[in-house]
Amino acid sequence: MATETQCSSPSNSPTDDNNGLLSATVIAGLKNLGTTLTAVISKTLIANSLKLTLHPDAIIAPVPEIYATNAASAKQSEYAVVTLYSVATKHGWSSITLRQQLEALDLNASAVDELTRVYEDNRKDLVLRQLQLGHNFPHITDVQWRIVCDVKSSTSDRSSGAPHFNINLGHYRQSSGERVTDVEFVCNAEELQSLVNRLKDIERHCNQVAIT
Repeated sequence: MATETQCSSPSNSPTDDNNGLLSATVIAGLKNLGTTLTAVISKTLIANSLKLTLHPDAIIAPVPEIYATNAASAKQSEYAVVTLYSVATKHGWSSITLRQQLEALDLNASAVDELTRVYEDNRKDLVLRQLQLGHNFPHITDVQWRIVCDVKSSTSDRSSGAPHFNINLGHYRQSSGERVTDVEFVCNAEELQSLVNRLKDIERHCNQVAIT
């Protein structure tokens, strides 16, 4: 008695490489481009997102028109584009692969063209930035701080007397329990308060995105 065996061949769909790499939040942000956000605003947002990807430590001047009409969608899209370029660079996507991934998500055609063009034109710079960072962003789990104060010494009559904060962000190695410093900086009270306020803004935005 003959039996028929059906063998399933592995899928070569361009979205296979994307499984689990782009979250639903990122995909929703990309779908805003050219739809919820106009083509002009989307183009400006993509350019600004590239700057944020390449120069995350720099002080980049804000572009108010990006957030003028739909701030929540614009911020989500900005996060999505930064994430997209970081993932694409990390996994060595060519511009053709990137386009296939975006088209498979059924994005706006003009947004696909602009995202692909910007990625292709700046791919070398993105790769260099990725090499500087390594393959993983720091996973900060611990904060240490101390107050430092400028006081008058025997060699100087000048002293501001203003306290500053030495902030140390780090994590613990799972294997040894050793603490590793990722970032260390000094700021005054106003700068520290501004940092805290911005972190609260990020938390509020993440909560809003999670329930939309």
